[in-house]
Amino acid sequence: MALLAQDRSVVALCRKPEALADLRHPHLRIAAGDFRDPASYTELLTSGASVFHLAAMRNQPQVRAREMEEVNVEATLNLARRSGDRGIARFVHVATALIFGPARDGRARTEQDDLDPTGSAYVRSKIAAVRGARDLAREGLPVVTVCPTIVFGPDHPSHPNRVSSEIRRLLKGWPGIWLAGGRQSRNLVFVEDVVRGMLAAEERGTKGEEYLLGGDEIAPRELTRQVLALAGRRNARALSLPAGAARAAAWILDRLRGQDRRTAGAGYAAAVETLLLEWRFSSAKARRDLGYQPLSVAEGLVRTLDGLQLLKGSRGDDRG
Repeated sequence: MALLAQDRSVVALCRKPEALADLRHPHLRIAAGDFRDPASYTELLTSGASVFHLAAMRNQPQVRAREMEEVNVEATLNLARRSGDRGIARFVHVATALIFGPARDGRARTEQDDLDPTGSAYVRSKIAAVRGARDLAREGLPVVTVCPTIVFGPDHPSHPNRVSSEIRRLLKGWPGIWLAGGRQSRNLVFVEDVVRGMLAAEERGTKGEEYLLGGDEIAPRELTRQVLALAGRRNARALSLPAGAARAAAWILDRLRGQDRRTAGAGYAAAVETLLLEWRFSSAKARRDLGYQPLSVAEGLVRTLDGLQLLKGSRGDDRG
């Protein structure tokens, strides 16, 4: 919608067009296709156009490591090469801040840090794609990579956001669920800031460079407190799982669904290890080069609850 607001013509490639049925605009075309199948998109790539590549296979219980490699690396780089062959003006590749690793030393990670392949299969696949994009940039592809941190904000019913899903759960009265006390700092960024950062990267980003798009750091227990306060609710009950218990439960669940050594780095175990770490990032480079100015987490939460009609006093507040 941000592109349409600039009076630009937009083609959205989507595997399930019906999920976007509520989007209507005279300059928007929703094309059915799968970017793993070049025949479904090659003719949509036109000289002088920009490509915003957001699709990815995330780490979810039913996803295998090989699937992430096929989608996040092979299909992504194939799309990038074909875009270059068709003469596109800019290829904006959306990666993840996780490629720079956790803040094990307490220091916020930057684009100057080495890529950290010690994480999950998802992170390793995104690292491989970023390295491939760097190679293609040296060959002339006008690619810029943006690396959002943990994105939150009002979501679409067909693709719920993890943070917004947790907000809904909390406001239904369910207890907060934390790992090891829920004090691990995580960098959250409001979704509209990511969109603005992507547009700025298209316009002003340097070919072959990566830009971290983040916001503020906040721990899960503080996030819970702020959400409940904004919604006018009392402090919720909370369940804090010790790290050992969380790891054991994840191991059991992964084995029950048939995970083995061939799929290491995916599933619940990988998710638990990610949640136990601190993720701190600096967006100084994006601020300097792109004019990036993200909202605070507090303001982003206000807009999120308002968008979901969960803010105290909004139409969605059912307490009378």
